[in-house]
Amino acid sequence: MSKIWASNADEESFNQRLHEICFKTNLDYDNLLMPYDIEALIAHGEMLGETELISKEDSQLIVKHLKTMLSDAESGKLHMTPEWEDCHSLIEAELINRAGDAGKRLYMARSRNDQVVSATRLYGRERVATILSQCKNLMNALLNLSKKYEMVPMPGYTHTQRAMPASVGMWASSFLEIMLNQKSTIEAAYSLNDVNVLGSAAGFGTAFKIDRESVTKKLGLGRTQINSMSCQLSRGQVECQTLQAFWGIMFAINRLANDMVWMTSAEFDFLAVGKSCTTGSSIMPNKRNLDPCEIIRGRYHIFSGHLTQAQSVISNLFSGYNSDYQESKPVFMEGLELISTSIEAMTIIINNTGIKEENLQKAFSPDIFATDVVNRYVMEGKTFRDAYKEIKSNLNSVETEDAQENINNKTHLGATANLGLDILEQRLSEWK
Repeated sequence: MSKIWASNADEESFNQRLHEICFKTNLDYDNLLMPYDIEALIAHGEMLGETELISKEDSQLIVKHLKTMLSDAESGKLHMTPEWEDCHSLIEAELINRAGDAGKRLYMARSRNDQVVSATRLYGRERVATILSQCKNLMNALLNLSKKYEMVPMPGYTHTQRAMPASVGMWASSFLEIMLNQKSTIEAAYSLNDVNVLGSAAGFGTAFKIDRESVTKKLGLGRTQINSMSCQLSRGQVECQTLQAFWGIMFAINRLANDMVWMTSAEFDFLAVGKSCTTGSSIMPNKRNLDPCEIIRGRYHIFSGHLTQAQSVISNLFSGYNSDYQESKPVFMEGLELISTSIEAMTIIINNTGIKEENLQKAFSPDIFATDVVNRYVMEGKTFRDAYKEIKSNLNSVETEDAQENINNKTHLGATANLGLDILEQRLSEWK
């Protein structure tokens, strides 16, 4: 195992089994982070030349080889193998192999600590941007579903019991609006990752006269994290808050998936999901199962576990770097992947969802109109409580009504005949 910190061949080697237990890197994670690390090092190498901390010739040679290495890393030609401690040690060794002594000069005024955080921030920023785009795709799918079935009556439920008339459009757009409300939270997560920490070194700055603002501009980042110690203090904290930013989305997906599992069951049979989104049974030939929604429903709880781990692993630590931080990396990367794939899967399902209008109509039993009868009595002059008691004691007198006419008559903003889908569509267009 090649280690950056090993001083010479005579040094007593670290216990191999202890290394495997505590420090063995996940090759997949480091392969994902490698391009971002190289991207940050290119900016650092350019800055060292511009500030004359190294010669322009060495800077140009370093940058030239790093750009080739970036292409190699993105194509998979440069990748992690088990003998490397992490992607950072591989990049350093490979650069020195390609650029000679010039490669050794790149590693002044930085530490593997700020290198790890830099790569993670760049990775996080790009992943958040990608997931934000995926969220928009899902919301567009929900908007289309809401528009298509806007005025189709659907029973509304409280306590899992039929309650009052609703509509398919109301049901679908309720999830849309919940997701739309997450915009500022997700944008805040992007901002948390849109920051340069390179140059903070091990968390205490450096004696070299570096230009951190220059690196920030080269990387296209929103700002420089100023205090060098805060750069290390933010490790794990930003990862945690980034995951937290998507809790609202994962919550909405969980509830949506659960509704769809029930609403496609024989007991409800309200929704029709394409066969391409369902599976069969190994023993029961009659079965078509909405397994993807069950998986998505379950993954919300896996996500909650990632969030709890991210919160827990960084607590009660002394200021400065602690090895505990490394445990936040897999939680962060796995959490973002879980969010991304859950959103993508739910989008596919919604795009393949229709309704069974006849079954929806049959579900309107007389009792579901009871509250509307009470409200009509109130509009005729009775007090609400008197009208409520009268209908409650005479529920058998409540008759089945025309569900379509019922939902058409509710016209205030947010009611079935005025869902404000144009407003929601405008809000969705503001997502960039």
